Amino acid sequence: SLARLYRVLRFDMRGHGNTPPPEDGQFSLRSLAADIAGLMDSLKIDKVHLVGASAGGIVSLRFAHDFPHLLHSLSLVASTPRLAQTGTSIDTAVWRRTLEEQGTKAWLLSDAGKRFGPHAAPGLVEWYAEEGAKTSSQVVLALQGCLLGEDLSPLLPQIPAPVLILAASQDEITPMEVQRLMADQLPNAKLLSFDGVGHNMKVEIPEVLAGHVLEFIGETNAEHNAGS
Repeated sequence: SLARLYRVLRFDMRGHGNTPPPEDGQFSLRSLAADIAGLMDSLKIDKVHLVGASAGGIVSLRFAHDFPHLLHSLSLVASTPRLAQTGTSIDTAVWRRTLEEQGTKAWLLSDAGKRFGPHAAPGLVEWYAEEGAKTSSQVVLALQGCLLGEDLSPLLPQIPAPVLILAASQDEITPMEVQRLMADQLPNAKLLSFDGVGHNMKVEIPEVLAGHVLEFIGETNAEHNAGS
């Protein structure tokens, strides 16, 4: 639905898809956010409506802080300013051990109950794990190390862009408590919650989420045009 009205770009973050990891193997949110700005510059794009899910949302928050002049709006799907903060059920030691010993697919399947709602089809869970397994466990571990070591919470009040927060009621990785705190700290945020889905609602209810993002972008554009 978004692509029918807008030019939609979905890029591979470093270490994912066809994009190689950082040369030194180390990730930082600042450099990942700068990658977005660099991509925009190479494509001659002045401003964007940015959508980020999970870890992509954390990177998008950093981008919104560091490059506010490049942003029309920000939509966050099951994201957080800090991975594994209070209220989550993440056991980082178990995550690391599973990744090191069994790999990415086993890690994704090991806590599928935290990632998906109770009504998710088994085939969807298996497909998601297969897709995730295309990213090496070394990259996942390095990225997790970055996300666990950085806290963007102090930056939230400094992000001026309109922000849509899309949250899952049964998300145990970025739970509702975290979503509400984030909404309270962002100056211009709107929070929507969805029942019966988990952290990976982006693949459980993609069209529903796209519809809300589309509406939010339209509202943001209308407000901008009215103020011009």
